[in-house]
Order: sequence, then structure tokens, then C-alpha cells
Amino acid sequence: MLRRAAAYTAGAEGFRAGDLSIAVVDAATMSALHESRLGHRGPTDVLTFDLGSDPAAGRLEGEIVVCADVARAAATERGAPAGTGPRAELALYVVHGVLHLAGHTDDTPAAARRMHGREDELLTELGLGPVFSVRPLSPRIPRRR
Repeated sequence: MLRRAAAYTAGAEGFRAGDLSIAVVDAATMSALHESRLGHRGPTDVLTFDLGSDPAAGRLEGEIVVCADVARAAATERGAPAGTGPRAELALYVVHGVLHLAGHTDDTPAAARRMHGREDELLTELGLGPVFSVRPLSPRIPRRR
């Protein structure tokens, strides 16, 4: 499902070629990456590394790291079904990462609203429904970087 979400999002954003790596890690691994790369303690849901993407040329080059433990916690908090919730949450993180590689930002409230709207649009087209807007998370659930 994560490959399908990445491929669909990449195509919808105009990428036609390139390489994308997706790693699913646990909270300890994500915490170590989060601190070494961004200087933030604790896990986050997704880290995106642009390795030379060129959206204008339709070339995708990147790595997306998503945290399964954070996805489980977030899905539980959103009230999602145990079997599908974490998978949909991980798909949300992958879509979010591809959107960053395509040039989307979430560094202002307006940009975040646009980006999260696009995430829900793409996830709905994939048959997963609007994952992000279902219910906001509490402050204790790590946010995207």
C-alpha cells in the first residue's frame, strides 16, 4: 500500500521518473534520526530527505522514513480501526513526504491547510478516505518534519 500511495502521489504531482526509498522504522530508530538530522529529541511521524528531486523536470529523487510506532499511536488517538488505521496513517506520512519532494510546504498555517487538504484528496482517491482531517491529534503525538 505504501508503494501504491507513493507512486500515485508522485504521478499526481507530475513526477515521471526517479528513485524513491521508503523506510518503515520503530520509535527508537526514528528518535535517533530525528535528533541526528534535525536536533529534535523523540520520534516524529515522517522525515523526508530530498536527494535531488526536480519537480519541474518530473524527476523524483528522495527518501522517506516513516515511524510505525507513531502511526499506531496516532491511529488509536484518531479512533481508527486497529487493522486499517495504522496502515492508512503510514500512507498519510508517505503522501506527505512525496508532497514535500514536489515542493509543498507546511511551514505556515495557510500552507499547512493546503498541504493537508491535498493529502486528504489524494488519500480519498486511493480509497483510504481523508485520514488527516478525520480528527486532530493531541499535542503528545509527534508532528511531521
